[in-house]
Amino acid sequence: MISGMNAGNYILSSMVKERVKSGVIDQAQISGPKNAYMVVFDGSEWNGEPLVLSSSRQPYEPRIFKSLDGALAELLRIGLTEASIKITDKTDAE
Repeated sequence: MISGMNAGNYILSSMVKERVKSGVIDQAQISGPKNAYMVVFDGSEWNGEPLVLSSSRQPYEPRIFKSLDGALAELLRIGLTEASIKITDKTDAE
């Protein structure tokens, strides 16, 4: 088990990048309704909650991407080569 920021389940790109290099994280899931995607790291949990990508401006909230392209570009920048996509209805996310 590994934690994110402040022993929570949110994690910055720089922290993910180091964990990808060391082989701790090797895949992710992009999920959410259209225009509000977030990145969740498969197999990486903290206190029963999955690790979720956050931004340095709001490190204790999930980073929301307006497009799949943006989320995929961030994963490629981090160094991940495997991800799944789950598009939900807005009512599913609530």
